[in-house]
Amino acid sequence: MSERLLTFEDMQQYVGTEAKLHVLKVEKEIVRRFLDAVQDANPLWCDEEYAHSTHFGGPVVPPHIFCAIMTIARCSPEAGRVPVPVPEVPLPRDNVLEGEERWEFFSPLRIGDTITSRVRLADVKHREGRLGEMFILTYEAETVNQHGDVVAKSINTLVNY
Repeated sequence: MSERLLTFEDMQQYVGTEAKLHVLKVEKEIVRRFLDAVQDANPLWCDEEYAHSTHFGGPVVPPHIFCAIMTIARCSPEAGRVPVPVPEVPLPRDNVLEGEERWEFFSPLRIGDTITSRVRLADVKHREGRLGEMFILTYEAETVNQHGDVVAKSINTLVNY
């Protein structure tokens, strides 16, 4: 955090700021480890023979993997610094709570896909709360595959106080 506390007007200037693109090749090992961690044995992503018999025509990657791989902000090398969806936008206060996260899925994700996520600060609101001044930061993300097909969109709200 900077020496001077950022104001609502300061934060309004960051609306529209985008993070660096987050590009990821969806590899079989990443998916296998995720499925082991969450203990999800759905045959649509675990059984190739079954998956080929569905309208998907083959295995797909579970959509809930996005919560693990595409919203991970790169951790800051600075001890105690909170990673945020758009590191180029400073937090006006020290404390952060996850407010809400919404997802929409459009195209199936498959092993071997290369996905690119673009995240931007979409909105900033300002309120007074029991603990003092609060900022509600809304981030929007869109993820496309290597063909340019939209795979998913998300809206993530953080409460900063």
